[in-house]
Amino acid sequence: MSRYAATCEIREGLKVIVLTDAACKATAELLPAAGNNLYRFESKGHPVIMPPVSLLSLKNEPFDAFKYGTPILFPPNRVKRGRFSFRGRQYSLPLNEPPDNHLHGEISSRGWEVIKQGASDHGGASVTSCFHYALHPELLEYFPHPLSFTVTYRLFEGRLMMDTKIRNDGEDEAPFAFGLHPYFSIPFKSGEQLALKVPAASEWPVTNEAFVRGTPAVTPFSQALKEGVSMTDYPRLGCSLLALEDEEADHTCRIEMKDSGYAITYRIDRKFPFLVLFRPDWAEAYSLEPYTSVTDAFNLPYGHELTGARGIGAGEEIRFATSLAVEALV
Repeated sequence: MSRYAATCEIREGLKVIVLTDAACKATAELLPAAGNNLYRFESKGHPVIMPPVSLLSLKNEPFDAFKYGTPILFPPNRVKRGRFSFRGRQYSLPLNEPPDNHLHGEISSRGWEVIKQGASDHGGASVTSCFHYALHPELLEYFPHPLSFTVTYRLFEGRLMMDTKIRNDGEDEAPFAFGLHPYFSIPFKSGEQLALKVPAASEWPVTNEAFVRGTPAVTPFSQALKEGVSMTDYPRLGCSLLALEDEEADHTCRIEMKDSGYAITYRIDRKFPFLVLFRPDWAEAYSLEPYTSVTDAFNLPYGHELTGARGIGAGEEIRFATSLAVEALV
């Protein structure tokens, strides 16, 4: 029997892709019909990603697509009044967080197409899915750029890798802001000693909706994160926006369960300069959200070098790589 498998199952009437690594007791489950959401991941007997109570809720409930699993964000976080300008063009996004904001984009709730899946002893178990703006004229009405998103998840030796390719197939430069929103399953209620380590360089002052209120600065919190801070007292609905160390640094974050003797490691691509920390009040979970830009970057009065606001040119392709694993504490 092969160590790895990539299978398709029907649950709650929806197609689920299941990647398994029997030797590491690792399982990853994705829901292509609802934003290609990696809604569950376990490795070495430990839960890593917080699943929803119901898969149908990810597809049918307006906000659940943002509240569980690993939503894919374009753009990440909020845009005030849904409006911004880029290269002289005005954009007006739907206010999907009434009454005032656009939240997290729409590709996290729409269906993706699975184009390849398979497993082998030398390559692990993998699945590749894609989303094309060109196939959604209702999206092109307010964002007239035929971008293509291709995501490959690969499970190998207990580690789950996510490779993302974003291409502009249009003739005009498009505004670009991308992020991920994994909900990590954290045993807050058990009395576990929890520690978070992040390669933070500074912290942005933000509201509880992650809107920027000034420029970043080195803070006691951003300094302490390098060595590890207790997560136990981090408030529900608390939100922090961090600037990560420069591109030469190792962008690995660690959530350590001290009493249970294991850590969740999240290796973030160096193309993500920013990280949002967030603790929901609807689940025993914690989010580490890598972003290419700060919240509402195109509306801020600061330079793009500071905010990450940028474009993706005609024919340009941008790639990202992240990975998740469970490691024993020593």
